Amino acid sequence: MPDKLRVAVLGAGVMGKNHARIYHELPEAELVAIVDTHEQAGRALAELYGVHFYPTLNELPANAVDAVSVCTPTSTHHTVGLHCLNMGFHMLMEKPIAATVEQGAELLNRAREKNVIFMVGHSERFNPAVQQAKKIIDAGELGKITNIMARRVGPFPPRINDVDIAVDLAVHDIDIINYLLKTTPQDVVIHKRKTNNRNHADLVDFFLRYDNMVTAYIQTNWITPLKIRKLNITGTEGYIELDYITQSIEYYKSTYERLPANPESFSDFVLMFAQPLKKEVVVERAEPLKEELRYFINLVRNGTQHDAQYAVDALKIALYE
Repeated sequence: MPDKLRVAVLGAGVMGKNHARIYHELPEAELVAIVDTHEQAGRALAELYGVHFYPTLNELPANAVDAVSVCTPTSTHHTVGLHCLNMGFHMLMEKPIAATVEQGAELLNRAREKNVIFMVGHSERFNPAVQQAKKIIDAGELGKITNIMARRVGPFPPRINDVDIAVDLAVHDIDIINYLLKTTPQDVVIHKRKTNNRNHADLVDFFLRYDNMVTAYIQTNWITPLKIRKLNITGTEGYIELDYITQSIEYYKSTYERLPANPESFSDFVLMFAQPLKKEVVVERAEPLKEELRYFINLVRNGTQHDAQYAVDALKIALYE
C-alpha cells in the first residue's frame, strides 16, 4: 500500500464536502477522486481540491483507489456499498449503515467475504467529551449506571428527505448509549409522530431498558427552534452532564453517608445527602469527524479488522415499530 491512503469520496453533499476537506488536510491520506451523479456539485468539489471527478462509480478506476467514503443518501447505501465492496475497496459508510436491517447485515457479510475493512461513521463516538465520559464510566467512578437521558433536538434540516428522524438523528444516541453500556437493550418502547413534516416522522421518543435495570430515554425532534445536543448519565456514585456541541462535561460526585434508620422507617438505612462534589473534567476539543476519519485510515493502513455490527444494532432499534 502507498505511504498515503488513496481515498475517493462518493457524494458531494454536505457530508461529502466535509470528508473531502478532512482527507485533503490529513497528511496520512491522499484525496484522489470525487464521485457524484450530480455533475455540477461533484465537479466543483473535485476542482476545489485538484482531484479527478467521475459521474458514476463504474468509471472510478479500481487500481487508483485504496478506500472510499460513502456520503450518498441513505437510500443508496446498500447498492453503492455492495458495489464498493465487490471492487475490493475498504469502506467508510456514513451512518446509518443502510435503509433496512437486512441491507445492513448483507453489507457486513459481504465485507467479511471480501476481507476488506468496513466501518460505519457514527461520529459521536469520536467526540472528545464522549471519550472522556466513557473513561469515567469504565473506571467505575459513577458506580452502577442507573439511567441515561439524551436530548438531540433542533430545526429541520432541508437536506434530509429519504429517512425519518429516528434513522437520521436518534440513531446517534442509540449507538452512544449502547457504546457506553457495552450492550444492547432488552426492551424498546418508541413514540413517533409527524408534526410539521408530512412525509416522515419529525419527533420521536425512545424508552430503552438494558440489563441490570439500566434505563435510557432519548428525545429527538426537528421542531425545536434551538439546536441542543446533550447527554445526562446517572450512576449510584455520581452524575455527568455532557454537551456534544461545546464538548464539555459537568461531573458531580455523590457525597452521602448511611445513617441508622428510624425504627419506624421501612428502610434498613437512611441516605444523608450532602452538597455534591463538582469535579473538573478537562476535555481537549477536536473535530469528531476528523478523529473518525483518522481512525479509519489507521485501521486500513495497519490492516486491523473492524466489526461494524454496532451499526446494525443501532439501526434495528431506530427502525423499531
